[in-house]
Amino acid sequence: MGSTTPDGVTSTDPDPGPADEATRLGELAAGSLLSAPAEAERYLRAALAAGTGLLPEEQIARLHAQLVTALSGAPDREVELAEVALDAARHWEELSGDTATHLVFVAARALHRAGRHTRAAELFARGLAKAAPYPVPEMAVLRGQYGRSLRLLSDHRGAARQYLAAAHAIRGHADQRELRAELTWSAASALDACGADGPAALAYLRAAELWGELGRIGPRARCLRSAAWLRFWAAPTGELRRPSIEALRTLLAELQERAELQPSREIANELDHTRRQLTDMLD
Repeated sequence: MGSTTPDGVTSTDPDPGPADEATRLGELAAGSLLSAPAEAERYLRAALAAGTGLLPEEQIARLHAQLVTALSGAPDREVELAEVALDAARHWEELSGDTATHLVFVAARALHRAGRHTRAAELFARGLAKAAPYPVPEMAVLRGQYGRSLRLLSDHRGAARQYLAAAHAIRGHADQRELRAELTWSAASALDACGADGPAALAYLRAAELWGELGRIGPRARCLRSAAWLRFWAAPTGELRRPSIEALRTLLAELQERAELQPSREIANELDHTRRQLTDMLD
């Protein structure tokens, strides 16, 4: 049967079949994916409904991946985004391992944002078991997110491993020094939480060094105080606790000098905290 064109002329061309209609809808979606993602989502869902089982698997896989893109910026739909991304990953497994892994990480990060940390951690681990699909700095950020999910699940030792691996991976990236300092500090905190006092103190000291290189006196002071307290409580006698006390005295002198040269609310707060904690150590 023919069809009527917009100008009222009857066409002898056959009506498009479901596969052709799915292709047309996919093309419409591609044209509005960035400018009108909600509209693109409608086209893509209709294209998948019409074309599944008819279109080539690669074309179906691309439609699923585009649906992930359409949902990626939508507010409060992280759980749905994760489901769509995992569905897309299944379609890409035989076509492109890197794309499938990327989609697993999209799902993991979406669930991390949604606070579904048990499932997020499972997916982070699944993705990390494959070849890394991203540049080293982005993989470090991803491991940091995995570490945070583990921390919130009270797996502090596992979190520390992820933070340390991420910090180690970017040690040669001069433009990632702040990220490295943050990851090292997070590792120290996780080690502290699981009772690994010696490694935690060393990680705090390394983080303090990194923050110092960046001129970040506040984080540096907090890391130095944490390291001092760990060593203070680990020392069995007053004499062996003296290095911790001296460490806080040295920090206090550094802060006082900085306060004279560059006074600020942050430095004033760190001075106050350091004085009080030094007093606590001496009592």
